[in-house]
Amino acid sequence: MHGMPVAFLLGLVQNFQGFEWLAPCIKAENIVYIGLRDIDSGERKILKEHNIKCFSMHDVDCHGIGKVVSMALEYVNRKGKLPIHLSYDIDSLDPEVAPSTGTPVKGGLTFREGRYIAEEMHRSGKFLNL
Repeated sequence: MHGMPVAFLLGLVQNFQGFEWLAPCIKAENIVYIGLRDIDSGERKILKEHNIKCFSMHDVDCHGIGKVVSMALEYVNRKGKLPIHLSYDIDSLDPEVAPSTGTPVKGGLTFREGRYIAEEMHRSGKFLNL
């Protein structure tokens, strides 16, 4: 079940024993992933089929974290009026920064890039603190 919470919330997983109470409550167009790497074929298929916006580490390398965050915010909050929820997966950080991850993959976000994402979410003024 590791990595499946968003699939449940999107309604991609149904009739899963013990989770019958969980109803889909988010839409794919309201999700942006930053810092992806090591995506398996099943994950790639879901991202493509549901048109889920994502920025890989290659995108971060090409554009810089500032531009990627700006593009992500523009995509997910085009008119700037929606609240934003940030879900932060420790796996997005490089294992040198976050060695406690259960799925270490080299080449992740640096400490500074990871912090920048949180800072910009807060600076947007739309950060939803749950």
